[in-house]
Amino acid sequence: MKRYLPLALLLAAAPAILPAQSFWDSQLRIGPQFYSYDIKAPINEKISQVAFPMFVVVPVLPALSIDIGTAFATANHERLAVDSTGAPVTIKSTLSGLTDTQLRANYTFGQDLVVVTAGLNLPTGSATLKPEEFAAATRIGSDFLTFPVSGFGSGFGVTGGVAVARPAGMWNLGAGASVSRAGEYEPFEDASGAATKFQPGPEYRARFGADHPFGTGRISVGFTFSKIGDDRANAAVYNTGDRYIGQVAVSNTTAKGVDYSVVLWNLYRTSGTLIDQSPSPSGNITNAMLVFGVRGPADVMVEPSIESRLWTQQGSKTSVLGTFGIRLFANRGNWAVVPGFGFTIGTVEAATMTGFRSTLAVRIGG
Repeated sequence: MKRYLPLALLLAAAPAILPAQSFWDSQLRIGPQFYSYDIKAPINEKISQVAFPMFVVVPVLPALSIDIGTAFATANHERLAVDSTGAPVTIKSTLSGLTDTQLRANYTFGQDLVVVTAGLNLPTGSATLKPEEFAAATRIGSDFLTFPVSGFGSGFGVTGGVAVARPAGMWNLGAGASVSRAGEYEPFEDASGAATKFQPGPEYRARFGADHPFGTGRISVGFTFSKIGDDRANAAVYNTGDRYIGQVAVSNTTAKGVDYSVVLWNLYRTSGTLIDQSPSPSGNITNAMLVFGVRGPADVMVEPSIESRLWTQQGSKTSVLGTFGIRLFANRGNWAVVPGFGFTIGTVEAATMTGFRSTLAVRIGG
């Protein structure tokens, strides 16, 4: 379960000065989303989530902007099992409510595009799970499946970061670093009402990136390293391992005027330490996406896409999924509407899986 949303690293590899903005350039962004996965035997689970993210960006000064975001979400989990008599039963788990709120301020210094970021995680969501909510919370926190909200609540958190971008000939180079600290909270409560105290370890993150013009688009590469300190659950100490993330993105336009983008990323998590002090398994996720952009009637952009994901972990069977999606992008200056749909097929731990998603992104202002 994701403990908090990292807010620190703003890495903008662009050589131009940011345009001056004022309060009247503020933006409101909302994006209702529905995600559902149906995993067949032998797992026999259904997981779904409805989420309503809300995000406001306020340019206070030409160099200073503040944004705040939260969401309301409902997650449902159903598992088919058998009772003591052998009769089939459905075990249900539901988690619903407001999530934590993230508040961030970005300040940009001059033509060098040095950006300083300060962020707060405000614990407005429900941080303590009851036994009947545990299954739903665990499934939406999956590293492999994608959900709009992967965790509802945690403790108060503080993040600070700095990033710098500079041109180097035809290249733009950028680097950034951040530190995040979160306060203690109680993530679990058993049937008797006793709660587990949890102190997350600090997270240290560094990122490097570069991009270069390519036809009508760009080639971008990036590398991120994330190290998380030891977590403490009551008297137990454990560690989830370090993360290494590599990213490559290419965008261009074909001779017939069709835009396209290819995005590849790979996340490798090293072995950590479990609560019983035994080694935790390492894992790797590789993701590839191809997106096309075709100009349709009324100047609406139609964007079909195909995405593939592969997840390997020590001691587990390989999981794979493929998603076929389409979205429509209607931009009308001060507002934009982007509906999208997707269908997923694949396997999870050798069990067949199907999924569906529906999204609607709306931007007002700016």
